[in-house]
Amino acid sequence: MPTSRPASRSDTATGSPAIDPAAVFPGSGRPRLDLRLVPVALAAWSGSWLGTSGQHWWQAAGILVAVTGLLVARRRRGPSVLATTAALLGCLLVGGLHNLAVSTGPVAALATGHRTAELDLVLLHDPVTVAAPGSSDGADSRAGRMWVRARVVAIHTGETAIRVRAPILVTITASEAPAWKEAIAGSTVAVRATLAEPDPGSDLAAMARASGPVRRVAAPSWDQRVVHRVHDGLREAVAQRAPRARALVPALVVGDTSGVDAVMEQEFRDAGLLHVMAVSGSNLTLLLAFLLTGAKLLGVRGRSLHAITVVGVVVFVALCRTEPSVVRAAAMGTVTLSALMTGAADGPRRGLRSLAVAVIGLLVLDPWLARSAGFVLSTAATAGIVIWAGPWAERMARWAPHWLADAVCVPLAAQLATGPFAVPLSGTVSLVGLLANMAVGPLVGPATVAGFAAAGLGVIWPAAAVVVAWPAALAARCIAAVASAASAAPGATVWWPPGPLGVLLLVVATGAVVLAVPACLARWWLSLLVALVLLALVLRGPVLAGWPPPEWSLAVCDVGQGNAIVLSSGPHEAVLVDTGGDGPAVLGCLRELGVRRLSLIVLSHLHADHAGALPDVLARVPTEAVVTAPGQFPDTGRVPHLESTAGDVVRVGDVVWESIAPPPGQPPPLDPADENDGSLVGRARIGAMAVLLPGDLQAEGQDRLLRSGADVAATFLVVPHHGSRDQSEDFLRATRARVALVSVGRDNPYGHPHPRTLDALTRLGMSVIRTDRSGHIAVSCREDGCRAAAVH
Repeated sequence: MPTSRPASRSDTATGSPAIDPAAVFPGSGRPRLDLRLVPVALAAWSGSWLGTSGQHWWQAAGILVAVTGLLVARRRRGPSVLATTAALLGCLLVGGLHNLAVSTGPVAALATGHRTAELDLVLLHDPVTVAAPGSSDGADSRAGRMWVRARVVAIHTGETAIRVRAPILVTITASEAPAWKEAIAGSTVAVRATLAEPDPGSDLAAMARASGPVRRVAAPSWDQRVVHRVHDGLREAVAQRAPRARALVPALVVGDTSGVDAVMEQEFRDAGLLHVMAVSGSNLTLLLAFLLTGAKLLGVRGRSLHAITVVGVVVFVALCRTEPSVVRAAAMGTVTLSALMTGAADGPRRGLRSLAVAVIGLLVLDPWLARSAGFVLSTAATAGIVIWAGPWAERMARWAPHWLADAVCVPLAAQLATGPFAVPLSGTVSLVGLLANMAVGPLVGPATVAGFAAAGLGVIWPAAAVVVAWPAALAARCIAAVASAASAAPGATVWWPPGPLGVLLLVVATGAVVLAVPACLARWWLSLLVALVLLALVLRGPVLAGWPPPEWSLAVCDVGQGNAIVLSSGPHEAVLVDTGGDGPAVLGCLRELGVRRLSLIVLSHLHADHAGALPDVLARVPTEAVVTAPGQFPDTGRVPHLESTAGDVVRVGDVVWESIAPPPGQPPPLDPADENDGSLVGRARIGAMAVLLPGDLQAEGQDRLLRSGADVAATFLVVPHHGSRDQSEDFLRATRARVALVSVGRDNPYGHPHPRTLDALTRLGMSVIRTDRSGHIAVSCREDGCRAAAVH
């Protein structure tokens, strides 16, 4: 006969509510978390990672540990040790066999020799166009390029064909791309391609560059054709909607991101919403929750509900294609739904056990998942939701509606669980992520469910699909608007220190927050206070001591291996000289500097490391005009494009720009090798400070500029061509600069800046500041001199 627990003093004497220790410290109290399979799952993960590493010494060490564990388990008869070591050994062997399969064989041999061959390929998904920033329709691309994962099934040598089975990644040039647009997943095509070795630890046998026309050998199977028709039906159903809705609905429903441009993707990343536009467990959770709720309303009970769940999972995987990321999402979504529907009392215990089983099963099916950042984040997010979301929501539901408690606690649990893994990958912490996820939470469900309905109707009744797709498109427009507004907030993301120390600090901070969250959620006033503080940080942005320095005049943005120089022309306005090639990096730098408008963008030349991020900047920052040397024609959209030559002087606010080269009448270089010496060279004056900006001018061009009699004297020199070896010491001396600024990427493959160039700059009395070591650099000048500040 069950007995009741005696009331404690805290329950009765004081009249205060009892605190559930299991909600504060997951795993304490009753019921306890079922941790028995967690070591087994971690061992399986370790085994798969070692097996796919290709490092024989590490694999041998793993086998030795596993065999030792098996001997210990046999002697002591410990089932947990036996299961853990068996998982380690089994997954190590499975991973090793998979690695052996892709790293050996005819395809790998051709890749090692960078050989060209005639290949028969089975496409694993539709070819993907690299969408241009701002296009949002996938019809255009920055360079017209495409890529597709495929499986090599035959290599043709003369009149014979070698049958193989090897995964590769094919890149398709702009000229060949139109012929690939008709190829769909499941098709067998023949193409001539040049093979190269993949990155270490990759699940590919080779990288391939298509170098000839593509020819279809065999049509896809009937089921692949049906799936392709469903995808086409969904795209047609939203074809007349707003551009961003047209791009987002297919991405949200079936993972088709072909219409998502780089700017839109970065907005979702900054807002912590990137998971929304990819096939994730949340998509399946929403779909299954809708199906099960509808079935229960119709009176379906018992095993029939399980059958509906299975059918829903199968249809989801089929529509989104049976790629590893889709299978992973299906497994994680099922685990999450099971845990949330079980309830706060038993959900964490059963959910964690189910998650461990899912991880082991997925690693056995695909050992390469052990090396996938997406798998790490997905597993961490699912673990956070099944362990914390239910208990936290129960505490918040004491004063808030259940739907609001779920909307807050599910994304909060996922974000805290993924933080220690996601932040080291991006180098930033998203402050706006929780608010953005709460805002789009009520919108994702209608967009997903209506989108799936429209996809199905698009095959049999296109007119009805257009009507059903309307709420999905409306919800998608609202989601895109939230992402855009959230990413533009001054405090959307903040820098976090890199390296092991940064990870340790993040783990400690996350642990402290996890301990504090339950007590906070149990009190409405404390929850409101924290929400207001978070909102203030997002709207105002966190203040970094000394950054940017007050009244800064010149800044060099750390954009990796590229140039992006910012000249302050007034409050919140600037002149940007080159954009670099990393859009998110230069946009983040402008945001930190408080630049809201660009009076002018000056492009020294159109190489990707100097102008590659131009579309990103034009799409996000209001710009008055773009200036280039004659004969340069960047795509500036509706922004006016101007040409400049030596002698031109432009005053923009506090900045006076003087073009020094090329001379009037000089024809633009025809040979790409001469484009560096065709750079637009200029000197900018801000008050008493002068900055020389020579682009990628090399020694020959530098000497030619000196022979023309040009005055190149300046206070600051942006070292040409990222400090390459090809420098004229006479030119460097003629600048008479006191400070040399080197915009260069960390560990770049070109060896920039070259030691000989650094020695010359130092010998000439210049102080050298480098972005690869200092990060962003900002200079402020006063009457008593100029000072430089930097932040990583």
